[in-house]
Amino acid sequence: MRYYLRKDVLIVRGDFRAASSGIGGGLADVRSILNISVPRQFSDDASEHIARVSMQNGFLHPYFGLLTALPITNLCIARYDYVTVFVTAAVSDRNRTINIIVICERPLTDAALLGAMMTATEAKMQVIAARKVPGSALSTDAVVAACEKSDGEPEAFAGLLTGTGMRISKAVSHALTEALVRFDNYLLSTWGVTRGWSRGHPAIVKRRRPSFFIYSRYGGDHWNEWIPEDCPYYPCHNYADQQCSFCYCPLYPCMDRELGQMIDTPNGKIWSCMDCRLVHEPAVANHLLANPEAGILELKSLKKKNI
Repeated sequence: MRYYLRKDVLIVRGDFRAASSGIGGGLADVRSILNISVPRQFSDDASEHIARVSMQNGFLHPYFGLLTALPITNLCIARYDYVTVFVTAAVSDRNRTINIIVICERPLTDAALLGAMMTATEAKMQVIAARKVPGSALSTDAVVAACEKSDGEPEAFAGLLTGTGMRISKAVSHALTEALVRFDNYLLSTWGVTRGWSRGHPAIVKRRRPSFFIYSRYGGDHWNEWIPEDCPYYPCHNYADQQCSFCYCPLYPCMDRELGQMIDTPNGKIWSCMDCRLVHEPAVANHLLANPEAGILELKSLKKKNI
């Protein structure tokens, strides 16, 4: 799975089996999942607009698409192990839309995909109920749940009591809470105090880019927001030219033995690439920014040419 931003659109690419409650949704094999920002007064045919944006970015069917009236920079992303969640949320604008995209790197049955949608929706409703957002204010919400295809045995369930469902629920809850704290004046008037205030931030947290959160067990289980400015760990690879456009590697886990290895941890075996500099090399990072679907062999070759 790769994801990246282009003008007014989040693009998630991969070889997915997916379920969508959005426009033109259902169960399907798809290569692209789009969350497209539109003007607040948007009145065009939604299906045609999604098709047009998809073609402009070089993608034909199969795809799923969602629309949001928020700037795509308001996106919140939460990664919990093998689950990644993308959320845009607004409950005070006219259309009042919460879009949720769930990507699971493990294969799921169709029934489990539908269960993942239910789990994400339950987590969403818990968040908005806790913040006294009326259910009637959510008129055009949509959820996409997708899993990457593989030869492994697919998981049959994704309810809250499963490992996958637990990760989906916690990631949706965190990403949605952060999205609402940042981007909705409605919540400010409803809460009076936000979680942002409790951290000493302004009530509405503002970012110039989408916000990325990763579930970390280092120093105790917690969510950590990646903010590249004034990073306390820089340079984590201890060389002066390190570029940090990809602090969290989009190739992970690449399983390339030249770049990393499997290690044992208290939580089982994981792929470790702590000594890998590939996506931190300036030439490689710049190429990957311009060509976000570049393969690992292409990037390794580019690194060798620039040594």
